[in-house]
Amino acid sequence: MKHLLIFTLLGSLLMTGCQSAHHADALPQYTFTPDANYPETVAATQEKALQQQKLLLVVLGAQWCHDSRGLAGKFSDPKMQTVLKQRFETVFIDVEYFEDRHAIAQQFGYPAYFGTPTVLVVDPKTSKLLNRETVPIWQSGDSVPLDEYIDYFSYVGKVAPLPVIDSEQLSDFTQAQVARLKQAFDYLRPVWKDVRGGTQKDSTELSIIATEVWKFRVQLQKNINIMNEQLRQNPQIELVIPSYEKFSWES
Repeated sequence: MKHLLIFTLLGSLLMTGCQSAHHADALPQYTFTPDANYPETVAATQEKALQQQKLLLVVLGAQWCHDSRGLAGKFSDPKMQTVLKQRFETVFIDVEYFEDRHAIAQQFGYPAYFGTPTVLVVDPKTSKLLNRETVPIWQSGDSVPLDEYIDYFSYVGKVAPLPVIDSEQLSDFTQAQVARLKQAFDYLRPVWKDVRGGTQKDSTELSIIATEVWKFRVQLQKNINIMNEQLRQNPQIELVIPSYEKFSWES
């Protein structure tokens, strides 16, 4: 029943992104702060999880993102603290303004971070991702009720994850489109910086670019997950590879 509820939530929350407005205050350890040594921080947390016989919980997010802060607020609830302390060693990674943190997701078998927050539940011994199908849910983390947090994080990892089927066709597609996503983040970042810093007063361009990138990254993640499910149903299937329009700056 819990699995059914999670997948029902997935359909309704996937398209909302970082848009929620209200969230509880977070504990200090759930603040996204820049860390030049973030790969070492993740590695140290993974080692601690292994030694403590807990799961590794990696959260890629940003302090500007309502849903990242919303998730941090839910994590800070006393009931959630009980669950998290019992089952996980948790590390928050600041993606800042869409800096390249994709290698963190990729080392645990997820192709990129498509939105914030990206929550990865990992077996610290094998580095195997345990929650691939439900990663998109937490990108709307402020909208998920606290009870669902408690239920989900109490059971995730207790059941073997769905298998990942090797597919050269899907792998080639994913690599090419994630490279394009990185380029889109690179294009967006300086425009965002100019608006934040006040050197560009008109935010129209930022709004247009950010919306284009948001639509692309949400749809790309959705398509990758759909194709993974198709491969699980039929490993011999010839996938129908989606295509995407050019970004406005590519015309």
